[in-house]
Amino acid sequence: MSPSNDRHAVEALPVVGIGGSAGSLQSLTSFLANLTADTGAAYVIVTHHPKGERSLLPEILGPQTALPVQMVEEGETLAPDRVYVALPDDGWILHRGQLVRSGESNQRAETGPPHPIDVFFRSLAAEAGYRALAILLSGTGSDGTLGIQSVKSQAGMVMAEDPDTAEFGDMPANAIATNQVDYVLAPADMPATLSGYLRSQHHRQAAMQSQQPGVSPSLLRKILNQVRLRNGHDFSAYKTSTLNRRLERRMDLRQILDPQAYLEYLQAHPEEVDLLFREFLISVTNFFRDPESWAALGEQLPALLQRSSRTGQEFRAWVAGCATGEEAYTLAILISECIADWEQAPAVRIFATDVDQAAIEKARVGRYPASIGQDLSETHLQRYFSAESDTVRIGREVRDMVVFAEHNVLQDPPFTNLDLITCRNLLIYLERDRQDRLLALFRYTLRNQGLLFLGPSESLDHHSEAFAVVSKESRIYRVAEGSFPPRLLEMPGPSRRHRSLSHQESAGIQPMAGGESLSRNVEGLLALQFAPPAVVVNDSGEVVYVHGRTGRFLEPASGPTRNQLLAMARPGLRAPLSQALERVASGDSDYVIEEVQVQTNDNAEQVRLEVQLIRSPKALAGYRLVALHLVPVSAEANAASGSFESTTTSEGTSEGTSEGTGSHGAEAKLKRKLEALRQEKQVAVKEMQAANQELQSLNEELQSMNEELQSSNEELEAAKEEVESLNQELRSVNAELNIRVDDLTEVNDDLKNLLDSTHLATLFLDEALNIKRFTAPVQQLIAVRSSDIGRPLSELSTKLHYDALLEDADAVLDSLTPKEVKVQTTSGRWYLLRIQPYRSIRNVIRGVICTFQDIQAAHGVARSEAFFRAVVDTVREPLLVLDEDFQVVSANDGFYRTFPLTPDDVEGKRLFGIGDGQWDNPDLRALLAEVLPQQQAFNDFELRMDLGDPEPANLRLNGRCLEVQEGPPMLLLTMEVYRQAAMPLEHTERSLGHGQ
Repeated sequence: MSPSNDRHAVEALPVVGIGGSAGSLQSLTSFLANLTADTGAAYVIVTHHPKGERSLLPEILGPQTALPVQMVEEGETLAPDRVYVALPDDGWILHRGQLVRSGESNQRAETGPPHPIDVFFRSLAAEAGYRALAILLSGTGSDGTLGIQSVKSQAGMVMAEDPDTAEFGDMPANAIATNQVDYVLAPADMPATLSGYLRSQHHRQAAMQSQQPGVSPSLLRKILNQVRLRNGHDFSAYKTSTLNRRLERRMDLRQILDPQAYLEYLQAHPEEVDLLFREFLISVTNFFRDPESWAALGEQLPALLQRSSRTGQEFRAWVAGCATGEEAYTLAILISECIADWEQAPAVRIFATDVDQAAIEKARVGRYPASIGQDLSETHLQRYFSAESDTVRIGREVRDMVVFAEHNVLQDPPFTNLDLITCRNLLIYLERDRQDRLLALFRYTLRNQGLLFLGPSESLDHHSEAFAVVSKESRIYRVAEGSFPPRLLEMPGPSRRHRSLSHQESAGIQPMAGGESLSRNVEGLLALQFAPPAVVVNDSGEVVYVHGRTGRFLEPASGPTRNQLLAMARPGLRAPLSQALERVASGDSDYVIEEVQVQTNDNAEQVRLEVQLIRSPKALAGYRLVALHLVPVSAEANAASGSFESTTTSEGTSEGTSEGTGSHGAEAKLKRKLEALRQEKQVAVKEMQAANQELQSLNEELQSMNEELQSSNEELEAAKEEVESLNQELRSVNAELNIRVDDLTEVNDDLKNLLDSTHLATLFLDEALNIKRFTAPVQQLIAVRSSDIGRPLSELSTKLHYDALLEDADAVLDSLTPKEVKVQTTSGRWYLLRIQPYRSIRNVIRGVICTFQDIQAAHGVARSEAFFRAVVDTVREPLLVLDEDFQVVSANDGFYRTFPLTPDDVEGKRLFGIGDGQWDNPDLRALLAEVLPQQQAFNDFELRMDLGDPEPANLRLNGRCLEVQEGPPMLLLTMEVYRQAAMPLEHTERSLGHGQ
């Protein structure tokens, strides 16, 4: 099979990449044992295996599944329903449908542990596209976290093992934390879901090949409206193909084939709207994506930074669509490297924005999987990052350069006075008009000589006049010299962010709907497990429900009203409560602290604190249940534990208590007190760090909003000046328009009078054959009034014996060929109807014109002429009608029967030239020349002529002048033919006389 065929085969073949590390053998066994052999997919297993050791996975897994299991061989082409086991030390990737070694492991051996799962998943995404499926099973570390993001960027599907079922849950947990995982399941439950997803994909592809209609535009608008109403974002500017591809992926995940059914599912399940919203947000990127392009940008940065240094201005950059911050930090690293040795480095501020709030929050934290080492050099990794467990965190030097903010580049005001804009792989998802709008916006916000950095598949199109090409391959452009910022016809309005700066909504758990259902679910759970006072909190520590009398343990916090549980905790409870909540958040399902001393109003109460992660019922899943069990103690013990001072005061004086026992109790109490203070200090430090982080986020938001407001204010100032100038221009234009209106009125009056003076019935129709205009005579033929302007002609009645008016007008409009037809009214009057196209000055067809010309008189003359001809043709003797030039106007049938001539030989010819000149008689010429002008008559002029018989024939001619109503007179020439034997004996002579 050729490489091209191999590639085509893998594009049509679903490929399931399975990654696992420590403890994944049991998960793999469970997965394969439940996998059927008819899914049509190829399965590639990539695990962490000690280098150089032989893997026994094929022998172990083979008996557990009906599919053949084999070790990967170099250059092997994938086949459906087969399991391939790849050793990680070889660094396997998918290339042109074949499994080949990448050498990635050897290249990264010196920079840290290899990440073979990430390497394979990335190649899988690039090769298989939307047919790529990634599964992460039990394991330690974060390998695979970056790879699944690549799979999601290509509209592939991602599964992760439920950390509760995994022997080591770190790897699936890290993947789940990216919000890029579609299914979180136990390995035994994965095959059924996988098979359903593949079936749905197969049915959809079959429907596309059979050209069945997909998501209609109207239905897509309804779905987008659901997203807009719930999440506040309008995706109508995105390309329809992109939206449909993402929408169909969600339908495949839900195994819904009918788009209408999916819309109904959205309306019934609001949480699916949130998932669809996240599906539309393509927040996938990585450090130094397209390294050659970033290197080219790095060559241009020194000049820009030196200009800012010379002028004393702040270097300002904008990373639009920054996702989780990788590209913003990449730019910051390049700038940091550039100015590291400068004595006078300019201040640098990089605005990094995205519409995805969750992505912005991750970018602010700046913590990434250790596997990003695949995208970074060892120098960058050591200098600009610090290791934290199995993750790395961006250094403060780089972090302080970047200001992250939630921002919709299509709706919110832009940042201004920028030296650099990077907007990579955003324009390709937008419709052309929005691309043009953004490019004009970017030119508006850039300083002279500023740079624009686009993605590899993006270009300037017809905005090339505003930018000069710096690097065509890397898509780097500079503001062209002499170009001016465009006027923004639609300045984005104030930011429409649907959130408060002082309070961030929880990103993990949605608020529970309906107080009644909340009460019923919580009380049912408490009735089964607890009776003591308890509260239910969300993952942010906010109280959402209170059960029982909690006043002795909790009290309202001072200051603005807050529902934070820790802020409400009484002295002594806060530290252990914070500790328990953190333990549950870190993975423990339950955490109990047996003895907690809580300072109530006057006494200290001993409490058993229990925090439980709720998993069922489903309505409460993800919330925390905090129960406070009061532990009964004696009055003496209660008094002894009331306060440190009272204990020390009564020490050595209490009856029945030895000095040694008292010292031991005081020592124990001091230890407990010290431990409590230590825990409170830890809680205070953590809260202060969290508060500091929140303040930093708020500060960045405020900076971003301040920039937006400043930009809006500058634009409003410019707009005010433009409006004043426009007002003056409008006054001048208005005066000119008034003059033009007067001219048009005069022209319209001239046109109306011209049409009325013609007395022609004229009807104007538009392209839809609706009435545009008509003259008054039309009303005698068609029942039309002035109020009928714009009304279809088909709705009007006519006074014509003519039913084809509408069809003929439509035919002329189609063929552009004029048409004439005689029509008669119901009263018997005749008209000549002319239908011709209506052409504008620009030669654009705007309808048809119908004119009705009264031909009643002409029609009468024609009838008289026909009657005359019919009478003449009934006369058996030959007859000729001559005009003033003696040309034959007509001849009757008797003439053609007598003479061997045809109408072509006679009509229109002079009398003296027909019949081979036999009529060219001098006496006859003289006679006709005398008779016709004087309108006389003559009788019995005899002429001898050869008619083709053996003997010549004799003709006796009689002539009469005919007066014509319009035009010169004509001559009627009659003749009698007889043979020589019948000729009279008397002398034939010409007789002249005046016509009677």
